[in-house]
Amino acid sequence: MSAAPYDSPAYREAYSRINGMVVVGEGLADRHFRRLAQLLPHDREELLRLGAMEARHARDFVGCGRNLGAKADSSLAHRLLAPLHQQFQEAEARGDLVSCLVIQCLIIECFAVAAYRLYLPVADPYAKPITAAVMADEQEHLNYGEQWLRPRFTAVADQVEACAQRAVPVALGMLEQLRGDLATIGIDPTELVAEFVVLFQESLQAIGTDERAARRLVNRLAARALA
Repeated sequence: MSAAPYDSPAYREAYSRINGMVVVGEGLADRHFRRLAQLLPHDREELLRLGAMEARHARDFVGCGRNLGAKADSSLAHRLLAPLHQQFQEAEARGDLVSCLVIQCLIIECFAVAAYRLYLPVADPYAKPITAAVMADEQEHLNYGEQWLRPRFTAVADQVEACAQRAVPVALGMLEQLRGDLATIGIDPTELVAEFVVLFQESLQAIGTDERAARRLVNRLAARALA
């Protein structure tokens, strides 16, 4: 899918909304990792380091928008991201550490890696190296969640699935309001969903879910979100 020219009004308008999602999303990820540092004091320094990386990503992507003359639409992003952030806060309030980790370290990170992977080939020259570096960082964040959940999987499997049932449709539902903007900057929304499905299934398998069960769960949730 080809993007509109980087300097066109249509591209800048679409980019402002997508960039807003990225900037606000990275900022929320920073907040989530700082909350996880409170919940997991043994890993506090590592989680604060991961959060600082997310904050740096937000600043870097603000620069990407500035380079194109596009101001991030943060108000739309806050509205679209609020339900997922609320799920994280509710999980934290009830002491559900597993759901906090699934939301931030699996679902959000899989979504980020999928989006950056598809954006990278169509990114403007300024954003391309930044996106490549951020994508590598997000994989590290995904690995943290997988490594924490894997040895505990038998005890937490039901919580993982219940969280996925609640959060994956919310995450994928955000795409419906951004389909046109994604297409304008060169990302096929259908390919983005497919990439997320593959990554999230792989992540579930990495923590111990049976391959067939993981595929069935993720495909069912994706179909429900996009129905």
